[in-house]
Amino acid sequence: MPKRRDLFWDVTNTKVTSFEDFCLKRELLMGIFEKGWETPSPIQEVGIPMALTGRNILACATNGTGKTGAYCIQVLEQVVPSEQPIQALIVVTTHELALQTSQICIELAKHLDIRIMVTTGGTDLKDDIMRIFGKVNVVIATPGRVLDLM
Repeated sequence: MPKRRDLFWDVTNTKVTSFEDFCLKRELLMGIFEKGWETPSPIQEVGIPMALTGRNILACATNGTGKTGAYCIQVLEQVVPSEQPIQALIVVTTHELALQTSQICIELAKHLDIRIMVTTGGTDLKDDIMRIFGKVNVVIATPGRVLDLM
């Protein structure tokens, strides 16, 4: 584990591990490897195990370093497909980020029986309400749409 510096850890010097070291579901590992991800990035290496223990995480990293994968992997690992209702809500800032995040989640969950729903402003609210009452395990939404649905 990286050395603690006040409330922050420097993840640039982490030791490269493998996704298998996280003891993830076999089906999730299949999705990870089919996506072409061979080893976890530094933010994933530190963030995934911490999140899997139930800790809250505040992480910051530059674009393209695997932040979305870090939180999607740990969310998908903890979802139990047979349980209802919605087990995870991922709130992102923009329509574009919601679509990107949902696409990554769908690809990673390819071999899992997990239903992922994306909802943003600019889409029919009635349709989203109908879909949310179906079998949905993970919802990815923008803040405004979350408020609309409440």
